[in-house]
Amino acid sequence: MIEQPPLTTVQSEQVVYDGRPWLSVARHRITTPDGVERTHHAVRLNPVATVTVIDEHGRALLMWRHRWIVDQIGFESPGGILEPDEDPEAGARRELFEETGFTANRLKLVGVLEPMPGLVQTPHYIYIGQEPQQAGVPADPEEVGHLVWIPLATTGGLLATGQIMGTGTAIGMLAASALHGGRQVPGSPGQQLVPPPEATRSQNSDSVGGHREQ
Repeated sequence: MIEQPPLTTVQSEQVVYDGRPWLSVARHRITTPDGVERTHHAVRLNPVATVTVIDEHGRALLMWRHRWIVDQIGFESPGGILEPDEDPEAGARRELFEETGFTANRLKLVGVLEPMPGLVQTPHYIYIGQEPQQAGVPADPEEVGHLVWIPLATTGGLLATGQIMGTGTAIGMLAASALHGGRQVPGSPGQQLVPPPEATRSQNSDSVGGHREQ
């Protein structure tokens, strides 16, 4: 067993910004393991749940979207802040449906972590979803973007080029890649944009006798 490391002691805490349930900022007086007293700030957020849905072809369902805070466009798994007292798996399923219109018959918890423990407290619950079904359209107009099936085999390249946004997405993609051995399923389709159900129905209505009109 590894011995317990030296501990930091919290002497006092004062909330300096209260934006709950979204976030709060507190100023602490602490004593570090070397015996020095100092002031340190902490940001606290509600827990977060994300879900990386994978299909039978070894692809992940991601959103191609813009995040204005970092002014970046990239791939992101569905997810978000949990409601007060919400079960993490229930929150993951809610976020998945609200942001994509998809459901997943099976969810597997693959990680629980704090992405920035030196400054921010925000527990992340990371799930892999399997056996996806498109059950509706995205219901959250704020969380807009393109839905794309992305081969898990491209995970390393996307991470190296900064195209994957967020800890939950990165961990979910890496865990899903490990589950599939990091290789593309032979004969499987590659990247594919997901049309909304209305577009799919419209395309089907244009076909006669099983042949699309040219």
